[in-house]
Amino acid sequence: MDDQNRTFHDNAPTMLGSVVGSTVNYAIARSISMEKITAMTGLRLEDLIDPEARLSQYFVPKIWQLLSKVYPDEILSLHMASATPFSCFGTLAYGAQYAQNLREALQCLIQYRFVLSERVQLELVETAETARLQIYHPMDELDGGRAGEFALALGTRFLREVLSVNEALLQIEYSHSPFGAQQEYEKFFGIPVLFQQPKNAFVFAMAALDKPIPKCDPQLFQFIQNHLKLASDRLQTQRDDPLADIRRVICENAERGEYSADGLAKKMNVSLRVLQRRAQEHGTTIQRLLETTREENAKELLGDRQLSVEEIAYLVGYSENRSFRRAFKRWTGKSPSQYRKALV
Repeated sequence: MDDQNRTFHDNAPTMLGSVVGSTVNYAIARSISMEKITAMTGLRLEDLIDPEARLSQYFVPKIWQLLSKVYPDEILSLHMASATPFSCFGTLAYGAQYAQNLREALQCLIQYRFVLSERVQLELVETAETARLQIYHPMDELDGGRAGEFALALGTRFLREVLSVNEALLQIEYSHSPFGAQQEYEKFFGIPVLFQQPKNAFVFAMAALDKPIPKCDPQLFQFIQNHLKLASDRLQTQRDDPLADIRRVICENAERGEYSADGLAKKMNVSLRVLQRRAQEHGTTIQRLLETTREENAKELLGDRQLSVEEIAYLVGYSENRSFRRAFKRWTGKSPSQYRKALV
């Protein structure tokens, strides 16, 4: 993938890495090589190690496009959903089992949906007899609805196998046309499945929303919600900062004493020229971002009086103590020793 495309993906709205990873794993299981996936998307195996990582939302529809070309006559979404672990949905799935009832679980999903995918839209529409959880993601238009079809299929398994709300689900609705025989869908879901509807949706019996979930645990549910709020707040901060991905990788490299621009570009799999252009577009430079992190880390380390100035110089990437002292004087107007003495 060239630098321009890589930058496009780095700046794209994100989704949970476990969703991307599950799609890649399924493609590999269907004999599509990682080399082919990398050639089409730029994804590498090392990008998929952390299930909590944020990855471009454009990866999933590209992989579905590849799958559908190789297997045009199969309902791949149902096949994949039949075996995908629920951990694919991350903390949201883990926490839902401790909700008081289905309504509370759905409200949690709606409130923290951006943790799963930044662009997904969810709405619970209630009538006298039914409640419809409507789902829309702009990526559905790129893969013909396959990823959305998979999400509802796996979600149905989760509702039945984990939340044990077997009688709650009345109907499944899809906005696209079927990819196979109608009876194959109804065999999987066990309930009516409608196509070419206004939106993808789960249709629930209204009376079922307030029935208790067997594993209900208010304390654990609150704990999970707190975790989701922190994740949501972190995502909001990153959305507000157009260079958040660069700052994050700088911090990751800094943990192992790597503060070079070349090391940053290598970790992000782009050219240094592309990174420099991005930084300039937002009124800064890569060197300034690196130096800011160095300064912040040096100040923090100076608070640990068990570390010598020489050791701190090494930890923030200076091979010579003299170079570190000059840089610190430039940053703060004080020597490292003077700064340390002024700390309370």
